[in-house]
Amino acid sequence: MRKRMTLLALLGALVGVAALAQTTNVYSIQAVSHLQINTNSIVATSNCCDDPAAPMPNFQEVCQILGSNLAGISANELDDAAVQGLIRELSPRVSLVSADAGSSNTIPLAEPRVFDDSFAYVRVASVTSNLPEAFRAAYHQMTESNKTKIKGLVLDLRFAGGLDYAAAAKMADCFLSSDHPLLDWQTGSAHATLKADAITVPTAILVNSQTTGAAEALAAVLRDAEVGLILGGQTAGQASIFKEFPLHDGSKLRVAVAPVHFGAGKTLPHGITPDIAVNTSLEDERAYLQDPFKVLHPHPVAKMNSAVRDFMDEPRMNEVELIREHNNGNAPAENTARNAPEAVEAAPVVADPALGRALDLLIGLAVVQPNRPG
Repeated sequence: MRKRMTLLALLGALVGVAALAQTTNVYSIQAVSHLQINTNSIVATSNCCDDPAAPMPNFQEVCQILGSNLAGISANELDDAAVQGLIRELSPRVSLVSADAGSSNTIPLAEPRVFDDSFAYVRVASVTSNLPEAFRAAYHQMTESNKTKIKGLVLDLRFAGGLDYAAAAKMADCFLSSDHPLLDWQTGSAHATLKADAITVPTAILVNSQTTGAAEALAAVLRDAEVGLILGGQTAGQASIFKEFPLHDGSKLRVAVAPVHFGAGKTLPHGITPDIAVNTSLEDERAYLQDPFKVLHPHPVAKMNSAVRDFMDEPRMNEVELIREHNNGNAPAENTARNAPEAVEAAPVVADPALGRALDLLIGLAVVQPNRPG
C-alpha cells in the first residue's frame, strides 16, 4: 500500500473508485456524491468532503477495506481507480504524459490576416522559442503591405499552450517601450526593455479553456501591463513550472512544482478570468478558427424556404403607388422591379463571437481615440 496521503488525495481516490464502479456495474450507486461503503469500520460519504476542514479517514485503511470487501475488483483495478481519481482531482497541476509524446514541431503562428483593411489578426499556435521573431516578422509584413494604417491588433491565444516562459516574456516585450516586470519562472526572470519600436496599437487578446501554460502567462502579462483587454473564456490555470517524473510503464507524471509569477509577484492559480466573457463551445471555436465567417447556427429566418424568403424580400408599395398603378391600368407586379433597390453584395460578416466582439471593440477605439483631446 502507498504511504499516507493528503485529504485531497483521498477524495481523488474515492472519486476514481466510484467512476470504476459505475463503469463496471460492480454495485448499485445512485450518485457519486453519495458513495457509501458499508462495513463495520467505515462509512464514507461526500458529506465529510463538503467541509475541507473536516477530518478524513486514513487512506491506507480505506484501500485495505476496499481491496478486501468490494466485490468484483482486483488490486490492480483499485490502484488504477485511485490513480485516476488523484490525477483528476489534482488537475491541472498534475497530468500524465504518454510515452510516445515527443517534442512538438508546431509552427508558432497560424497564417496572419487583416480584417476591414485596418485590424491585424495573429493566432498563436504554441509559445515556443521562435514565436517572438515570427510574430514581429508577421506584424511588420502586415504594416508594410497593407494599403491602410493598422489601427488595432487581435492576438488569438485560444488553444495555445507551451511551457517556454522565456519566449512568452520576449513576446510580451514586443508591446512595451519602457522597463516593466514581466515574468519570473523560478529558473529565470525577464523585464521589458527600452525601445522605440514597440507595438502600441489597441490590442484585444482572445483566450479559452484550452489556453494553457506560457500562453496564459503571456495573456496575464499583457493585461497587467495595460496592453489590451482579454476576451473569451476562463483559461486552464496551468501557468506553472512543471517537472516530469518517469514511470515504470514509460509514461511520465507531470507535476507543477512552482507557480510562475508575473508583474509584481502575481500568480494564476485558477487561470485568467476574461475582462469580457464570451461563451462559445470548444467545438464551435475550432470551426471558427478554420473559417471565422462560417455561420454555424443560422438564424431561424435563414432556415425559411426560398418561396417565403422571396415573398418577404419583395418591395412593398404604399397606397399612393397602388392607386397610381390602378389608374394607369398597370398591374402592380409589372413595375415591381423598378421600385426595388439595386442589389448590393454585402460584405462578409465575422460569425466567430469572440473575434467579432474583439473587432467591434477595436473599431470603437479607432473611432474614439483620434477625437480625444490631447
